[in-house]
Amino acid sequence: MPIGHIVFDMDGTLVDTEVAFQLALQETMEQLLGRSASMAELHYTYSMTTEATLLALGFPDIPVAHQLWEKKCIEKLGMVRLYDGISQLLEALLLRGYTLGIVSSSSRREYRIVFLPLGLGDCFETVILAEDTQEHKPHPAPILRYLEKAGVQPKEVLYVGDSSGDMDCAKAAGVHRALACWCRTPAEGETDSEYRLERPGQLLDLLLEMEAAERL
Repeated sequence: MPIGHIVFDMDGTLVDTEVAFQLALQETMEQLLGRSASMAELHYTYSMTTEATLLALGFPDIPVAHQLWEKKCIEKLGMVRLYDGISQLLEALLLRGYTLGIVSSSSRREYRIVFLPLGLGDCFETVILAEDTQEHKPHPAPILRYLEKAGVQPKEVLYVGDSSGDMDCAKAAGVHRALACWCRTPAEGETDSEYRLERPGQLLDLLLEMEAAERL
C-alpha cells in the first residue's frame, strides 16, 4: 500500500523551539524551585507534554508553573524559527500530492501561539495535539487518533520525528517512521527508526525510493 500521508512532530522537527523553551524552563525552575538544570539535562523533556515535564521536574503547583513557563516562552518567541528547508519541503510534498499532518505533544494553545504565526497552518489537514488523547507519546494513542481521524491505514503513513518517543509511538502504531536528525544527532542505538534523515530535503529522496520499490 503506497504512502499518502506524511505526518510530522512539531517541536524539534518542523520548528526550532528548544533554546527558547528550555531557557524559559530554566528561568521558571530558578524562580519557583530555587534551582535550575542544564540544556542537556532538560533535553529529555523536549518531547513530553507541558504537564508531564513540570511533574517530572518536581514543581509542586503545576498550574502556577505552567502559567509562568508559558509567560516566559511568549517573551522568547522571537527566538523560534522553522528549520532551514522546511518550507520548501512542505511545498514540494504538497505539489506531489501528499497529505500532510501533525502529531505533537504540544497543547492547542501552544500550537496557536507558536506555530500558526509561522504561516504554515494551511499545509496540514489533520492536527493531533495533547488534548486529543488521554495517553501521549511514546504511547501509540496520538498516531492511532490520527489514523482514525484521517481515515487511513497505518502503512499509508510515514511519521517524521526527532526523538525516541516519536519513533516508539510510530512503531507501536504500525506506521512507517523516519528520524529527523537536523535538530541534533542521536547517539547510536538511541532510537528505533526505519530511516534517518540528516536534512529535510532527504525526505523527498526517501519517498522517491519508496515509490520505486512499491512499483516493483
